[in-house]
Amino acid sequence: MSIEVVIVDDHTLFRQGLRALLEVDGRFEVIGEADSASQSIDLAIKMRPRIILMDIAMRDMDGLTAARRILDIVPDAKIIFLTQYENKEYVLPAIRLGASGYILKRSAADVLVQAIQKVADGDFYLDTELSDVLVNAYKETDGDNEFDALTEREREILILLAKDKTNKEIAAILGISVKTADYHRTNLMRKLGVHSKVELVKYSLKKGLVEC
Repeated sequence: MSIEVVIVDDHTLFRQGLRALLEVDGRFEVIGEADSASQSIDLAIKMRPRIILMDIAMRDMDGLTAARRILDIVPDAKIIFLTQYENKEYVLPAIRLGASGYILKRSAADVLVQAIQKVADGDFYLDTELSDVLVNAYKETDGDNEFDALTEREREILILLAKDKTNKEIAAILGISVKTADYHRTNLMRKLGVHSKVELVKYSLKKGLVEC
């Protein structure tokens, strides 16, 4: 029986390449594609795939937010993040929210295939290049721990603000009221000790949460 996979990435050529790679292997069947995080939630609920390959950086909401929503509705979903981000600010939250795997996009094709098979068999897969990221993250006992003190919701809002989203847009993406979005934004800025959106963007760039 083939392993059913859904691919979530906002780059059409990348999705097509992944589909071709997996279908040639013979063990996998790509039953759906999504070019946005919100679409991935609908697909996960409707199709209940065995594996969801998901990017983190997408145009509507980040993959972490989408994954959290999917796992709330489909707790047995197996989500593998396939992304370029290798900083702890993404790796650790992905693991904490219940992802089944985390792979870097620069990995070889056979690594991806191996990861999907292992996750389908019930194992967790972490890209070998990320071992040091985890070790160093857990070794840190001092320095700037502001980001670690943020709630998951505050991290979501930080990323959306850095992408120039308004409170109204954030509310629509996260399914909360504009008033609640504004409250989280105010609390977020207080925790980080910043006083403007420009400072928030600079902080996000420094942390590697968004690209220049």
